[in-house]
Amino acid sequence: MQPPKLLVRKGMVVVQGRNRPCIQVLAVVDPALKTKLEDLFASENLFKRSAYSNGFPASMPQPTGPLAPHVAALLKSDACPEITVKTILQGQLLQASSVWEMKAFEYVAQRAFDSLVEFCATVVELGRETIYAPPEADRFATLEMPAAPVVPAIEAVPTAA
Repeated sequence: MQPPKLLVRKGMVVVQGRNRPCIQVLAVVDPALKTKLEDLFASENLFKRSAYSNGFPASMPQPTGPLAPHVAALLKSDACPEITVKTILQGQLLQASSVWEMKAFEYVAQRAFDSLVEFCATVVELGRETIYAPPEADRFATLEMPAAPVVPAIEAVPTAA
């Protein structure tokens, strides 16, 4: 199975006599996985702007200093598209008003792609048994259960009179 990739195309397009920055994102996944995603999970949200209206979780890569205000503005704008499994697999295009808005959408698309990769990992596991064990469980491989309780005898401590 080939690993998923995000194809990003950027360019300037003449719209109503003006050059406007445009960006297209397209997720490339294994053909068998793509078919399953399109048939069963096309409407799954990968990026919903309302979910990030108060910022991104700490575990998510944060936008750079110069990009951060543009990402925030894009998230507040009605122009910010929601990204679903279907739209990212078919290719999503944004005609931006500035290069910064284009960069902000690229950042958003990358976070949606991160979600798609995580989602794909779960879809691949459908119909399979998986086992979860926390890292602490590895300690048990080196421990042995004692035959008898190992508790030191508690003796009465003489009190000073």
